[in-house]
Amino acid sequence: MRFKNSSDRYGMISMLLHWSIALLTIGLFILGLWMVDLGYYDDWYYQAPWWHKGLGFIVFLLVVLRWIWRPFAGKPAAISSTPIWQQWAAKAAHQLMNLAIILLAITGYLIVTAKDESLGIFDWFSIPAISKLTVETSELVSKLHLWSGYFIIALASFHALAALKHHFINKDATLRRMLNL
Repeated sequence: MRFKNSSDRYGMISMLLHWSIALLTIGLFILGLWMVDLGYYDDWYYQAPWWHKGLGFIVFLLVVLRWIWRPFAGKPAAISSTPIWQQWAAKAAHQLMNLAIILLAITGYLIVTAKDESLGIFDWFSIPAISKLTVETSELVSKLHLWSGYFIIALASFHALAALKHHFINKDATLRRMLNL
């Protein structure tokens, strides 16, 4: 298995980044929806946010790492049977998902630090607050965080369905290139 991408498939690092970001993002979405309904006396009341913040930071770092890695890794050539509009749609969806993850990280940081408290990452280190937010601004940022999560899941679902369509209907290598099949 190659580390870098070749002209016809993704390399190991690109695949690890892609699938790690995808699975962690889906897990964070589910965890986020679940944890907001926890009561004070639930066992996970403090543990769930601790995991959500730490894993969210890791996803943010993985997206930045993917952006840094991409120019060095090269890029597989487009599949010739894929219409150009679908190639552009796939690129747009990827970039929108990445930007939405960055927006989620920023809004998550602002939610945690709204009361001028630092953001702890797995008890490893803390990121200090840069400002205190008003209640109204904090509520707006929380809604933006939630809806960005829904946006990512919707785009990722569309992305997955498109990959399955390419695999089962078009019978091309779109999905196989990211699965090393």
